[in-house]
Amino acid sequence: MRILAIVALAAAVTACATTEETVPVGYVPAPASAQPGAEAIQVTVTAVDARTTNRARISTKMNGYGMEMAPIRSKEEVADIVRDALSAEFKQRGYKLAAGGPKVEAKVATFYSQYGVGILAGKAVATADLTVTVTSPSGAEVYKRVLNGKSEKSVQIFNGKNAAAALSAALADDFKTLFADEAFTKALAAQ
Repeated sequence: MRILAIVALAAAVTACATTEETVPVGYVPAPASAQPGAEAIQVTVTAVDARTTNRARISTKMNGYGMEMAPIRSKEEVADIVRDALSAEFKQRGYKLAAGGPKVEAKVATFYSQYGVGILAGKAVATADLTVTVTSPSGAEVYKRVLNGKSEKSVQIFNGKNAAAALSAALADDFKTLFADEAFTKALAAQ
């Protein structure tokens, strides 16, 4: 009976690793105070998926031996995830999302969470590489920066929920760097 239970458990665990998973990548902006003068600035936010690898997935499940198994996909398009997350950051800081002001574009180069096997726990290492460009209402590029957001989390299960959480944290790392850059906030205020 004991051997049968062990075989059933092993089959269940393997089945999970071989089943494709589609998950939402939720993003909640960190608390931030309103930027001085932000209420007078209208911002248009766009995002472009420029990934050249892993375009069809955001991670891959692994078994206990470190072998890649089934893909993990996002419910939403990656460009939409990034656009919505960046828009939430702007709203958090008091900016208005509307046409007529500067255009902020986030070009996604990498959006992927890689699992690794450890001794007592595994880890999810997420990377969200973006190039953010600010264009003035007249069409002149006034700001450009490459952001390399990273996140590393200890995990017990190599599933979609953990991959999504790691990617959300990597985006938060990008936006923390972006909004701390004085040249970025000055570019938004320049009309």
